[in-house]
Amino acid sequence: MKIRLSERGQALAEYMPLIPPILLLSVLILVPLSDSAGDIFCQMVNSMEPEKCQVAAVEDGEDGGSPRGDPGDESSGEEPEEPCIYLDESRGGSQCDQSNWCTLLPGSRHGVWYPTDPIATVVIKSGQGYFNFDVPGSNDGCYQVGIQTSRIEWEKVGRGKGCQDISHVEAWEAPVCSH
Repeated sequence: MKIRLSERGQALAEYMPLIPPILLLSVLILVPLSDSAGDIFCQMVNSMEPEKCQVAAVEDGEDGGSPRGDPGDESSGEEPEEPCIYLDESRGGSQCDQSNWCTLLPGSRHGVWYPTDPIATVVIKSGQGYFNFDVPGSNDGCYQVGIQTSRIEWEKVGRGKGCQDISHVEAWEAPVCSH
């Protein structure tokens, strides 16, 4: 009686140690290509039907700005200008509430808050107005704001028609652009 052994199992066992390095090399090759994959796909589509495909530009931050900042053009030798958030006053506190770069705080005559990340601008909403205070804060006659690394403090100090009660306070980690 003759027994025939299959060599398939042995071949699999011999090639098994090659699978992890092949997968690693595939990932190392494909990850850099992923940044331009959209461009490559659009070039192929547009060769058949011109201007059918466009790659969407993705912004790093919300609200039209990039709060953490982009590296900018290193070759110019100049510091890149820090981007800022454009405040849409018609949205009220919802712009801040929906942003990862802002904390919406309730309105009160006086308040103290201890942020976990550095704050660049505090915006006080009172009546129909928005009042911006940048680091380190200031006193505009109606509101006094102090912005420190681990403490934000605000207070209504003025009286009269021009100094209304505080509706809410927005603490932005990025600068808010002045209009």
